[in-house]
Amino acid sequence: MSSKPFAIIAGVGAGTGAAVAKKFAKEYPVALLARSEQFADSLAAEINAEGGSAVSYKADVSDETSIEAAMNQIRIAFGTKCAAAVFNASSRPFPKPFSWQSPYDLRHGLDISLIGAFLFAKATLPLLLNMADDDEIVPTLIFTGATASVKANAWLQPFNIPKHALRGLAQTLYDEFKPKGVHVAHVIIDGVIRMPLTWWLKPFSSWHAKLDPNAIAQSYWLLHKQHIPHLSQEICIRPFSEKW
Repeated sequence: MSSKPFAIIAGVGAGTGAAVAKKFAKEYPVALLARSEQFADSLAAEINAEGGSAVSYKADVSDETSIEAAMNQIRIAFGTKCAAAVFNASSRPFPKPFSWQSPYDLRHGLDISLIGAFLFAKATLPLLLNMADDDEIVPTLIFTGATASVKANAWLQPFNIPKHALRGLAQTLYDEFKPKGVHVAHVIIDGVIRMPLTWWLKPFSSWHAKLDPNAIAQSYWLLHKQHIPHLSQEICIRPFSEKW
């Protein structure tokens, strides 16, 4: 068991998750949680090859047993002092008219984006509180939001509703845990992210119409480096070229 502070990143995929993991790995050992073992394993190998320290764990964030099993392994490998925990997991529903949607569609979105965030917070906050008396590190819990956190779109109720609820969860946790020395923040990613899965979105727009994952990761890091007297509960990141 290590005594060094570490970071936990849930929802490690191409784009924001991978960029955040690499950024935080420059300072801390990182535990990577993902449904896809293949990508998380390759990312951990890349971080380790670059001189960092990373271990990947397969976990379903919507399942309490799966999360607890992964956290037990993390405590054994990394210890009990978590400097930063980032929840980046999210459902990706295909847009369709409300009349075509089923309760399953909504439950699936809620299971990942809301229940998953709730379970992740329950599992990581005790480890973050173990760092609350540190003189140099403000333990930080960050949730990844989206445009849907604040602006609803037709055909995307199973995505919009959970993201609205996630924002509410982050706000309540900020109020409860800031006095205890833990920084809880919500980040609204208000734009398309540059990654393989989004190449077809805005194909004729400027390159700057899509958000750079590394720049997003830098914003997460700056949130983590804030001090107790100045803690941002929420920030919004959007491409400068957009008109909204």
